[in-house]
Amino acid sequence: MTTTNPNAVQKTRSFTRFSQAEDEVVNARVYVGIHYRGTDRVSRTQGLRVANWAFKNYFRPVGDPLVGLP
Repeated sequence: MTTTNPNAVQKTRSFTRFSQAEDEVVNARVYVGIHYRGTDRVSRTQGLRVANWAFKNYFRPVGDPLVGLP
């Protein structure tokens, strides 16, 4: 992940897992005071559930007769 912000102390951040980037974003939101840690934790869980549901129900092979069915 790289920023073009000239005031950034560290221009490039490296992560081995996407969850590490998520953790950093949550920490930044809490430190700045725009979110509470519990709220971000609940939101990440809900987002994962929505993504899993979407992949299970809609991201299917082309021509799959089950596309869009509950």
